[in-house]
Amino acid sequence: MGVESRDWYREEAGEREAAVGRRGTVAFAVLVLVACVAVALRAGGVFAGERGTTVVVAPLFGPTLTIEGPLYPSGDPWRSYLADERTCPGGEDAKAPLPAQAQTMVCLIDYARSRAGLASLPVSATLSASARLKGDDILRCGVFAHSPCGEEPSTGVRGLGYEGRFGENLYVADGRFGAPRVALDGWLNSPGHRENLLRPEWRVQSLYVVKAERFREYRGATVWVSHFGDR
Repeated sequence: MGVESRDWYREEAGEREAAVGRRGTVAFAVLVLVACVAVALRAGGVFAGERGTTVVVAPLFGPTLTIEGPLYPSGDPWRSYLADERTCPGGEDAKAPLPAQAQTMVCLIDYARSRAGLASLPVSATLSASARLKGDDILRCGVFAHSPCGEEPSTGVRGLGYEGRFGENLYVADGRFGAPRVALDGWLNSPGHRENLLRPEWRVQSLYVVKAERFREYRGATVWVSHFGDR
């Protein structure tokens, strides 16, 4: 099973506006994704800040569902945005070495963006460090969230000196549903994650993927952290 996150926070200098919300989706099996297994909550806010804009996608724990079936929803409208094995090898290999899975995900994201007429994104060393910090915090504190240990979602990336606009998508899944292409398909089928992933202003990205034998109700869990930035 897989769970993506959805929350928006914007830090706009001199202005505080209404929240846009939080949404999560369990993505897998033969069921129609939104109609049958989507769970949504709304919360969040717009916060004044001094160093650019933060756009993050936050967590949701849905009910524990164990459904065996295809890796992709029936009639998946975003299937054409998923690179094939020849283009991005290892897309369904949840047992590949983690660096290889991260490279595959970068390839998959670039392919999806190209289908939307957007540029590919080079990997940022700073965002690589911030993604790792977030993934390690999620496991250390045992909370699948953009603020897993109680700090602001952007604490890690700002602490590394990054001052541009910043975006984050999260995903957690059991077993084979944690494979790169399956995780990306979950993001594409979630409107908030898709909007974040396909934002034209992004100029760099990075990925961090970590495995845990047990994480909350998950067994053999894969946690993905995807970061984007505009500089």
